[in-house]
Parts: sequence; structure tokens; C-alpha cells
Amino acid sequence: MQLYGYFRSGNTRKVRLCLAELDVDYQMVAVDLANGGQRSPEYLRVNPNGVVPTLVDDDLVLWESSAILLYLAEKYPHGSLLPQTLAERARAYKWLVWQPATFNPPRQRLAGELAKPQAAQDAQAIAELRATITHNLDILAEALGGADYLLGRYTLADLVMLPHLAALDDSGFTLPGTLRRYLDRLAVRPAWQATAHYRG
Repeated sequence: MQLYGYFRSGNTRKVRLCLAELDVDYQMVAVDLANGGQRSPEYLRVNPNGVVPTLVDDDLVLWESSAILLYLAEKYPHGSLLPQTLAERARAYKWLVWQPATFNPPRQRLAGELAKPQAAQDAQAIAELRATITHNLDILAEALGGADYLLGRYTLADLVMLPHLAALDDSGFTLPGTLRRYLDRLAVRPAWQATAHYRG
């Protein structure tokens, strides 16, 4: 099994975290996004979308991080990363879609806006993006309520949120108390410690 990805990519980190949780051996193939590695002819033959990550497992070549997570959770059921009942699995699927489709885009756009020279930054866009992120955090906090995990125990629903919630925290965005405690709880997992400190 090979995983093509970039160590700073949140989506690569999701898959690496999943593999670590499942204790699966694999070969990491670095795709250097900083130097355009995702546009190289060699990588485009693996993933014509030119994005990371990509999982290669024998003859299976799989794009899209959430699809990869579902594949791994089903291939290695010993990890119990997916719930047993259809309704609970559907709730997990909801977060697997919500994170890349709704939660992450404004966070990425805000990071891009703040990376510009101050004179070139769009103050209105920054304010709107911050408001959207705050709204998304409120949705996540309400879903948690007083529980430790989104579905009552650690599943793909929590795994998919961890790298991107951690990135938001690292950027200096203030997390509500419920999410501060949630992130602290997730961040001590050995699989995340190994993933977060990887620099290969």
C-alpha cells in the first residue's frame, strides 16, 4: 500500500491519521506541493486531478480523502472506526462530507487572505470568512453537546475533523470551550501525535 501526499496537507494528515489508528503498514510517497510536485507528469498519471492524497492498494487507485477513509475503515474493521448501525454510519458520513465541503473552505480562504501583504488584504472578506468559521464552529459545538465524541465514541466523524480543527487552532483562531476540550481530548491520541510530528 502506498500513500501519495504532502506532510503539511490536512487531507493527507487525515489519511495518515487513519492508517496510524488502524496500525497499517504503508509506504509514504512524498508529493512536494511547495514545488509543484502535484503537477508533475508522474503524479498526474496516478491522480489526474493533481491534488493529494492518493492511495494505491494493489490495483486500486483511490482519490478523495473521505473515500480513502471509508475504504480503510471497511477494509480494516478491527479499528471500529465506522458504527455498526445504518443510521449511525449515515451520521458519520455526514461529517465526512461536511468537513471538506463546508468546514474547511472558509478556513483555507482565510489563511490565503491573511498570507497576503497587509495592504492587499480584503478586510470585508476576512470579516465574512471569520463569521462563517465561527458559525461552523457553533454547529460542531452544538452537535457535540456535552459528549466526548460526535457519535458517542471515537469514529471517522472525529478523525476527519481533527487535522483541520488543529490547523484552525494553530492559526490563532479562538475555539469555544466545548471545542477546546474536544480538540485537547483528540490531540493526545498516539496516532495523532505521530501524524502531527511527521515531517517526511
